Amino acid sequence: MVLRGVNDIDSALKMLAATLEARGVAPIEMVVIGGAAFNLLGISIRPTRDVDVLALCDGAESDGTPVLVKHAPLPEPIVAAAVFVADALGLDPGWLNAGPADLLDCGMPPGFEGRLTVRRYGSHLAVHTSSRQDLICLKVYAGADTGVGRHTEDLRALEPTCDELLAGARWARTQDPSVEFRTTLVALLRHFGCDRIAEELSNED
Repeated sequence: MVLRGVNDIDSALKMLAATLEARGVAPIEMVVIGGAAFNLLGISIRPTRDVDVLALCDGAESDGTPVLVKHAPLPEPIVAAAVFVADALGLDPGWLNAGPADLLDCGMPPGFEGRLTVRRYGSHLAVHTSSRQDLICLKVYAGADTGVGRHTEDLRALEPTCDELLAGARWARTQDPSVEFRTTLVALLRHFGCDRIAEELSNED
C-alpha cells in the first residue's frame, strides 16, 4: 500500500507515535524530506511509498535550532515500531527509512536547520520538514542524478526561479563536485529554460 497523501502520512505517523509511547521508547524528533515532506507542507499531494528520514534530532543549539544526527539505519526501537505500523496499515515494511541520511556527510545547505518547521504527533514524535528553499536544493540534486521524471515534476511544483535553481545546483555540487555531474546540472537548468544561468554554471570551476 502506498501513502496517498497527507491524511495517510498523518495516520501512519500518529500510530507510530502511539506505538513508541506504548512501548516506553523515549520521545523522538526526526527530519523528513522527499515526497512525504511535500505532502506535509501542502506543496503537492501525491502518492509516496515511504517517509524519508534525513536525521534524528539530538537536542538543540542555544537559539533553539535542532542538532541533526545521522542514523543509518534508524535505531532498532524506531524500526520495530515502524514495522508494527506497517503490519497494521498494510504498508511496506520499510515505509520509514533513513535512505537519504548520507546527504549529511557533505553538509546540508547553509541555514538548513533554522528553516525547519515542526509537526507534532502526541508526546512522543515530532517531525521536522525542510523548507521550500531547501527542497529546491534537494530536488535539483536528485533531478540531475536521475534525469527527467518524478524529481523534476516535484521541482515544477515548487515553482523555482532560475536564481533558486542555480543556488540549488551550487549546493548539489558540494555533494558531487565532478565535471560530469556539473554537465548534468547544466542540462537540468536548460530543461527549466534557464539558459543564462546554465551558462554561468558551466563556466564555474
